[in-house]
Amino acid sequence: RWAAGSVTELAFKVATRELKNGFAVVRPPGHHADPSTAMGFCFFNSVAIAARQLQQKGKLGKIL
Repeated sequence: RWAAGSVTELAFKVATRELKNGFAVVRPPGHHADPSTAMGFCFFNSVAIAARQLQQKGKLGKIL
């Protein structure tokens, strides 16, 4: 959960222009996580969580 929270916090700082850009170095990266299955030690998809939070709380539409 810390990795997903860190990525989400960084994404909000970039979206609100508090930071110009960012790169999150977190473990586990989350890229193996599926909606119903954890694989490769990844339980949460950090980027997907951050994108959804930006859409819901940051009022952003599309995330590329």
